[in-house]
Amino acid sequence: MRASESLELLGVGLANMAWVLTRTGIEWLRFGRSSWWWRLRWAMIRAWPGQTPLGVVRREGPDSGLSSEDLVYGETLPGTAFDLLEALEVGPRDVVVDLGCGRGVVPLVAGLVFGAQAVGLEALEGFVTRGRRTAEILGLDAVEFQKGDFRKGALPPGTVYFLAGTCLQPDSWAAVTRNLAGAAPPRARAASLSQALPSAEWEDLGHREMAFSWGRATVFLHRRRSRPHRSRAAARRAHVRSKGSTGRTA
Repeated sequence: MRASESLELLGVGLANMAWVLTRTGIEWLRFGRSSWWWRLRWAMIRAWPGQTPLGVVRREGPDSGLSSEDLVYGETLPGTAFDLLEALEVGPRDVVVDLGCGRGVVPLVAGLVFGAQAVGLEALEGFVTRGRRTAEILGLDAVEFQKGDFRKGALPPGTVYFLAGTCLQPDSWAAVTRNLAGAAPPRARAASLSQALPSAEWEDLGHREMAFSWGRATVFLHRRRSRPHRSRAAARRAHVRSKGSTGRTA
């Protein structure tokens, strides 16, 4: 690696560190008097002694079956998880499922603050093991972590889903959205990061900008349609085909 590239990477790292510190300060002003925020931070420190998420990705990623692009790591900040779950109107009767949960901030906040059941689904065992340890430290019996590939196989049943699609490759995004459409029950809510879910299966509830570990990104809010939705163009094509069929059989 050339010296210029090394300096560029160093600059990016320092800028990201400054961003995270700034966001932590903002969260402290918002949640510093809330015990859940301190409990979560302390539990994650205890569950990750001498370990980092990037270390898990480097060790386990090559054998996961996921591409390096799909494994780019970024994290939902605790305050952002709170805002996201609040926007989805999560409550104690919900089951929140995070597809590709990483360290599990979203399911942990769902259980700790909103009293919901929650499942973190993750392809890398290191995240699953430490997620379970964090939930144990917090006494969250209703929060669990499972190992699995969200692109294929059965997804955990839920009423609320979160999917971070920022770095997913097009084929991975297509696979997971198909899988999610088959698993989510009618009127389930979902939040997708950076990319909207297909409109044929999901009703648009709006979008908003939120802060994550790498910067700001767009969060799209959705509700599962009771039946597949066809665009006007698709409906017109179906109508034309129907008329043509009727004419031939008359």
